[in-house]
Amino acid sequence: MRQRPFEIPDTQVIYRYLTCFTAVIVVLLAGCSGLPEAQPREPVAGCDGQIYIDPTESPYVLPFAVGESFTTGLTNCSSSYHGAGKPDQYAFDFDMPVGTPFVAARAGTVFKVVEDAPSSGGGVGNYVIIDHQDGTYGLYYHSPKDRIDVEEGDEVEQGDVLGITGRSGLAGYPHLHFIVVEGDPEFPYDGLAISFNNAIPTDVVLKSRTEYEAGPH
Repeated sequence: MRQRPFEIPDTQVIYRYLTCFTAVIVVLLAGCSGLPEAQPREPVAGCDGQIYIDPTESPYVLPFAVGESFTTGLTNCSSSYHGAGKPDQYAFDFDMPVGTPFVAARAGTVFKVVEDAPSSGGGVGNYVIIDHQDGTYGLYYHSPKDRIDVEEGDEVEQGDVLGITGRSGLAGYPHLHFIVVEGDPEFPYDGLAISFNNAIPTDVVLKSRTEYEAGPH
């Protein structure tokens, strides 16, 4: 059988094939790298005009252990003691059973410990205050009597256990009442609008009656 002699393809044909091949590669690469970029969040203002920091830039974590999930009670600018214009307008209530450990939302120095109040009843109740060394303080309320695990002057790291939750003071049910304040931490204080960098879901402002998980930090 007579074989056809080898023919060199026309250069225009080669160019056409290369052009098509290049176009296909470009489309594929565009598809792989064409994921939408994260858009910056719109600023969120509190009830007195304070702007919440984006959670990704917040120095605060949820005040309970990584992997744990709890439901919020009252949160910011909601009602009752958390209503707009009240000292606790920027406080968070986390519904946690009696005896649940709570942790430091941010590192600092133990500024004040009160743990001699009855485990249930009226008044302020038992609490611990952490000085963040920048003019702000973290306040954690409603521990049972003698159940705060740190002492004044102790240095704590973010995530360190501070004590357990209860229902001392003006707590109608067991929960942790947490707020960050600026200036004098004695009531009536000036609360700050804060977000949490490890809350799942990642809401800028935690919603009331919503379950949140503490992610890694």
